[in-house]
Amino acid sequence: MNLTATPGDGPLGRAAEHAAWIFYVIAALGSTIGQIWVGVQSAPWPDGLDWWWRALLVAPFAAVIDLGGVVTSAFADWRQRLGEGAYGWRVLSAGSVTIGVVINVLGHYDVPYLATVFGGLGIFAYAVWLMHSAARRRDALRAAGKLADTAPVYGLAQWWREPAVTRRARSLALAHRLALHESLDAARQQLRDERRRAALAAHVETLIRARHDDPVRADIAATTLDLDAVAAELSAQADVPGWAHVIGADLLPPPLPDTDADPDAERGAAGLPALAGPMPPADVLRRVPQDQASYDRWRHLWAELKADPDIEPAEFAQRHGISLRQVQLIRRTGISGLLDSPLTLIDRIAYLAGSNGHVAHQPTSAS
Repeated sequence: MNLTATPGDGPLGRAAEHAAWIFYVIAALGSTIGQIWVGVQSAPWPDGLDWWWRALLVAPFAAVIDLGGVVTSAFADWRQRLGEGAYGWRVLSAGSVTIGVVINVLGHYDVPYLATVFGGLGIFAYAVWLMHSAARRRDALRAAGKLADTAPVYGLAQWWREPAVTRRARSLALAHRLALHESLDAARQQLRDERRRAALAAHVETLIRARHDDPVRADIAATTLDLDAVAAELSAQADVPGWAHVIGADLLPPPLPDTDADPDAERGAAGLPALAGPMPPADVLRRVPQDQASYDRWRHLWAELKADPDIEPAEFAQRHGISLRQVQLIRRTGISGLLDSPLTLIDRIAYLAGSNGHVAHQPTSAS
């Protein structure tokens, strides 16, 4: 099993890796130079010993301190790839680098700039090495199938807005290889189902306990049953379309209240048949067709509605290619009895006006 994969495929990944090595070498060299500087100035050397001899004698020890942190870190990385914690190697690595940083900071305490530069270079070199080796280790483990796939990046705004949903979405994405939006939708649905099932399970427990007068038996029954499974089974058996139909029927608009006037008496006095239902409002009457062809179509549609009163308005509208509003207008007009006559409303009004005028003039001619 190959665990020596290198991070990043393609030119960009190789360039980043080369840049990391360059930065590490420069930073480590700077840290080593700082330690040699401290050793040349601070160690109790003989007075006649030249500075370059001092530097030559200090350099191996300074290099060992920095290289010690790298070598022990490399051992730790190797053991971690094999699945071990490698805590001893990691502690030795951190301790070696800490010694080098402390030497640079304390040795140049009189010059804050040098203390910051050389101490910072040691920390920077070690940080680059740790992140670089960790990236290479993850790539090697991923190539060997020992590392889980990475989850989608959801962004800070999504984490802030829906932390619980995002945590669940991340788990679902890793478990089922879902994309970002698919995992969020699945997480929201799953959490909604869990909340509903928990509420239903609480009601089921209350119902089970209510069926037993003995509290001990009630506890046994409620504890024995898998309330979540009962809630899930109830959800599967629920008649959702039936409840939607019942609730939708309750949401239909109420009939218009009757007025003080008696419309049947008024229509009888005018020579028209009595109304079968309440008179539609003026906005409905204005929409009743005045041309004979459209009026006949309304009468035909009203005849079908009367023959099948239980048909859904939406289904009827789709069947005949009309709007739901038009179905409601036809129903309200037909219930009132205004579609019973073969004549349109305007023709009946003209007929009534002519008839009344004739009756009114008869007594005058007789006199």
